[in-house]
Amino acid sequence: MTKPDAARIILVDDDPLVREGAAKLLNGGGFVVQPCGEAHEAIERLRAGPVDAVLSDIKMPGLTGIELLGEIRALDPEVPVLLMTGFADLEVTVAAIHGGAFDFILKPYNPPQLLHSVGKAVEFKRLRQIEKNYQAELEFRVEETTRELQATHEIMLQGEKMASIGQLAAGVAHEINNPVGFISSNLGSLNKYLGRLTDFMDSQAKAIETSCPPEVKDAIQAERRKIKLDLITEDLGPLIDESLEGAERVKKLVQNLKSFSRADETEPKPTDINEVIENSINVCWNELKYVAELKKEYGELPSIKAYPQQLGQVFMNLLVNAAHAIETKGEISIRSWHEGGTIFVFISDTGCGIPEENLGRIFEPFFTTKESGKGTGLGLSIIYDIVKKHQGDIRVESVPGEGTTFIVKLPVVE
Repeated sequence: MTKPDAARIILVDDDPLVREGAAKLLNGGGFVVQPCGEAHEAIERLRAGPVDAVLSDIKMPGLTGIELLGEIRALDPEVPVLLMTGFADLEVTVAAIHGGAFDFILKPYNPPQLLHSVGKAVEFKRLRQIEKNYQAELEFRVEETTRELQATHEIMLQGEKMASIGQLAAGVAHEINNPVGFISSNLGSLNKYLGRLTDFMDSQAKAIETSCPPEVKDAIQAERRKIKLDLITEDLGPLIDESLEGAERVKKLVQNLKSFSRADETEPKPTDINEVIENSINVCWNELKYVAELKKEYGELPSIKAYPQQLGQVFMNLLVNAAHAIETKGEISIRSWHEGGTIFVFISDTGCGIPEENLGRIFEPFFTTKESGKGTGLGLSIIYDIVKKHQGDIRVESVPGEGTTFIVKLPVVE
């Protein structure tokens, strides 16, 4: 039996069995559930009255869960949206993250996990409402204290979201790894078989040349020219080599995804900073390749004791920010070197630059110059905390209209 102040949840799924099962589970957990079979019905229910959270499937006829997320954000940006999916699709995941999804739930869902995730979303919505009410009543003197509490709260939520993204990334990597393995194996076998077939065809050609009547040889040669057999046999080898190279690149990307998804580092370990930077480039390459020419100048660096996945997040965020600062086509440069017991990493771009009045604030929590909904203002703040955790330092130099350089300094701790 639900309480009078029970949270109201809109549940959207085109599968009646999944919808009925999830509604029964949530009702039993004390929530008031409004089940919907498609996205437009959910939008009408949202317009009819306030709700605490929306739980939606991603793949549906009509509007998808991603499109519904956009509609909800336009109607009420405060409503947390949880997305359910039975497919580990990286592009869909990234689109949902950019759209502002609160959490992801993999099907078939785990009932306790589903109740926990929905409960966290409701708690988040109500905490946000309480926070807004307090901000309207508190005097100027307590605003800074409220801001610090809010920052801590948001960073905790960001950590939970990153853990969820890590699980999805690991799932995608696992799904890709198996087919890439047998594709690589089959291509290797095909390459060996091609050599044997080519040798056999050469033996046949010699036998035909020495033993067949002229009219048969002419007919065979004509057919050989007709189907362009010589061109095909010459092209097969390079085609297989290129395919093997492509499979190896996919395999490397999968390894980088697996590495990036491990967010459970409890102890520092020997770390190659150049390798961390290279892995970060591979993970976010799709953000970089269309807007910038990437120039790399790696120096010889000693191994240091660090948290490589956390440093990977630092370099990936700096690279993505550099790409976003470039409007059309520009250049991103990465330099690393070791000097006086310190490792230096410079990441420069030829983007729009940062106004001088903003330079002193860019590492503050929630400070952002991006449009509403496109940035939380937490990225550089988290980077700053990670670098400080490594006893390092980060600073920025920028000229508006010319570009920006971030300098990361890390002490060599063996």
